[in-house]
Amino acid sequence: MAATSSLAVMAGAGSLAHADTGSPDGAQAAEVDVTEAAAEIPCAKYLQKKHTYRTDPAGPSWQTYKTDKLGRPALADIRVGAVDRDSKPGTCETTVGEWGGPGHVGARMIPAGVRGAGHRANVVPVTKSADRILKAVESETLQCNADYKIVTLGVTAHYKKNDNGVVPSGFSLSLEVKNRAIEFGMNSFLAFDNKEYTKAGERKLLDSLADQVKAMRC
Repeated sequence: MAATSSLAVMAGAGSLAHADTGSPDGAQAAEVDVTEAAAEIPCAKYLQKKHTYRTDPAGPSWQTYKTDKLGRPALADIRVGAVDRDSKPGTCETTVGEWGGPGHVGARMIPAGVRGAGHRANVVPVTKSADRILKAVESETLQCNADYKIVTLGVTAHYKKNDNGVVPSGFSLSLEVKNRAIEFGMNSFLAFDNKEYTKAGERKLLDSLADQVKAMRC
């Protein structure tokens, strides 16, 4: 399956693509074409279990969203093509943010500015610190996407063991960058907890993100 193979590539290249998805490597997951079925994906706390939602995996800008064994968003994987810098939050972000309680907002794991989908398979409750970090990932990804580079971004949501809730405990991100002269394989380049950081802690993460993207010659 095209979407499954794209996930296997990520895992084989050292990312955390299969972490916390609730299924072993090689497990078969049902696939849904998001292009046709996005309106049918509910903004529900739990989606279908071990499902893969995808868009145009053979095209220049594909998206893959995978749920875990409980039906929670577990993995988002996108090749960045056209960007949407003026995207607005959808109704699902507001609903999902409320599930996290005070201090949480609904955020797309793959940010809207690089065309991350607004349906539940990509939207999770996050702290405001985590939301700012994800927005920084968006700006850095857009920077890497300049000059006709090919950028693939992957985000894995982690949940605490034996926790059936819908608030991820943290995230890990992977980035692949290609251009005519050089190729960087998929690398796990940032991991952070879904918590409120001090200003110094948040700045340390953002500086690490910027340094690693710079090392990829973006």
